[in-house]
Amino acid sequence: MADKKTASRKIDDTVNRSVNFELTIADFAKRSERRAWLVAFSATIVALILLGGYFYMLPLKEKVPYVIMADAYTGTSSVAHLTEDFTNRQITTSEAINKSNVAHYIMARESYDNSTMAYQNGWITSIVMSSPKVANAYKNQVLSTTNPDSPSKLYGKDSSLQINILSISLHGDGVGQTPKSATVRFQRSVYDKTSGSTKPLDSKIATLEFTYMPDLRMDDQYRIENPLGFQVTDYRVDNDYESSAPVAVQGAPIANNAQPATAANANAGLPASTSTAITPQTMQTGLPSQPPIPQREASQVTAPGVPASNNTANGVGHR
Repeated sequence: MADKKTASRKIDDTVNRSVNFELTIADFAKRSERRAWLVAFSATIVALILLGGYFYMLPLKEKVPYVIMADAYTGTSSVAHLTEDFTNRQITTSEAINKSNVAHYIMARESYDNSTMAYQNGWITSIVMSSPKVANAYKNQVLSTTNPDSPSKLYGKDSSLQINILSISLHGDGVGQTPKSATVRFQRSVYDKTSGSTKPLDSKIATLEFTYMPDLRMDDQYRIENPLGFQVTDYRVDNDYESSAPVAVQGAPIANNAQPATAANANAGLPASTSTAITPQTMQTGLPSQPPIPQREASQVTAPGVPASNNTANGVGHR
């Protein structure tokens, strides 16, 4: 009997050890499985972090093309980086208004046609958008009967001067700053009214400084031409030796934006040296008897969309 109890106890011990061994093996398997999942999750997280870092650093690897431009006469070189998206280019409201005003001024000042309406529109627009100093220089160039280089003496009644603007570049004091100057490249062509042909003339670069004056005093009809008080404070034109002349076009239409007309009309409208406000009565005789240079007034009118600037001209020659 004692032998049976001893054998039974040994059997129980053996069975217990077997059960413990199986439990130990199962526990090891579970632990190994947990470790494997932990490693897998950790590897996935690290891979996602590396992928995010790759996309974050990807713009730094972008290849930016650039152009090196050298002046044919002075040898001075400059580097221009092409960083804009020319396919889906975006433009701000302020930039669009600035470029529109600059283009409007260049077209009005540089083009010429002998017709009465073109004369009045170009002359008035140029004066309304110019400061007194720039306006006086413009009048001495265009309206003076003694100037042999005035458009009326160079092109007369049978020809008109057409302007094709190639580019407008705005310049500010820094990135994100309000532009205070602009560089405009344009081409000039002479249109013969008798034959209907256009002859290329030359290429020019206009450099101008501008500001916005909300306290200008103008009549409503001239406020339409210059609603925001755009004022060119300095103006200069040089030859553009890098641009080729425009191709001649047969039967080209007459330009809508034109310059002042004949010397006789210019003499009749030659204004005095002092500036006065623009009034409708000044246009009753076809030309203003007083220069339509807007004055500053005490009450300020806010010009929406474009901030005013107090830019002044420094050492830039007048044309």
